[in-house]
Amino acid sequence: MSFTKISLKRFRCFEELELDLSPGVNFFYGTNGSGKTSILESIFMFSSGKSFKSSNIASLINYKFDNFSLRAFDSERGYVAEIRKDINKPISVQLNNSKITTSKLIREFPCSPIHNNTFSFADAPPEFRRKLLDRSIFIADEQFSSTWFSFYRSLKQRNSSLKKGTRDEIPVWNNSFIKEGESLSCLRRSFFELTLLEFENFLNLTKPNNIFSFFNDINITFFNGWGDNQSLNEALESNVEADFRRKTTTKGPHKADIKFLINGIDARQILSRGEQKFFSILWSYSQHEVLKKHYGLRPTLIIDDIKSELDDRVFGLFIELLKYNKNQVIFSCIDNHFSSKINTEFNDFKKFHVEQLG
Repeated sequence: MSFTKISLKRFRCFEELELDLSPGVNFFYGTNGSGKTSILESIFMFSSGKSFKSSNIASLINYKFDNFSLRAFDSERGYVAEIRKDINKPISVQLNNSKITTSKLIREFPCSPIHNNTFSFADAPPEFRRKLLDRSIFIADEQFSSTWFSFYRSLKQRNSSLKKGTRDEIPVWNNSFIKEGESLSCLRRSFFELTLLEFENFLNLTKPNNIFSFFNDINITFFNGWGDNQSLNEALESNVEADFRRKTTTKGPHKADIKFLINGIDARQILSRGEQKFFSILWSYSQHEVLKKHYGLRPTLIIDDIKSELDDRVFGLFIELLKYNKNQVIFSCIDNHFSSKINTEFNDFKKFHVEQLG
């Protein structure tokens, strides 16, 4: 799918705005505060009912008003999505004039967001990397959410028993913890391996540019949250006393992570901010590619403020990668980095100067 047209009313800095979008590459540029991120944020709302900048949806309402409304069109399917938020009411979501839950949006209008938080993917805590991985799997696999919720429900119950010190309850919760935990870990590892495959494909495409030598030495692995040389059941049994002492479960999928090493050293200790940013973009882009290539989905790729901390050579590398993307792309920069010559290298390229919109 791709967004054909979007309409914003009383959203962030915009009192009213309508945009006709390209099914290919859409580029927004303008000074800080002009509304670039707000436009990308509104598009992400159609995929999640959430903002990638604020957990308080009411804060997205233009300060002059007490509500906002968003409307998006997908002309290929004839779909119309509408989102409304009143300052003192829950968010309202409709698809083709019928109410739906926000959780359904992510599959109807899938998108891969890459933004300020995502740029520090390698330097972020493990739970952030798990969250991004799980979001992609949620889009790809309809059974994932039930497995995820069942596991974390078992984890909550097991931790409760550990806090109370009720040893007789632990074997009961271990059964569901192990069953759902192994299923969850299997889903994560499978998606990780596909992402790693696409990441390596992108590396091969960038090798002729020879910009980043560290890519030759980087080692990316999936850590399931316990030792690879033992089962989850064995991990729980060997750590049960430690769990009671700490009153929490110390091993399991809730401790899973994606690890990045360069010659055996944590990549965060070696990479500059610009290198980390490009690495994070490339990894997130690879997850996006998995959704497209291996699951037959057509997610929109959203990238906010791509140019900051990237020099011209690295930005040029990103532009080269964009040429391999066949889905809708919506991204922003402060300055206009696209000459008329570059524009012609993309199919369906559309450029917006945000300060001239409205």
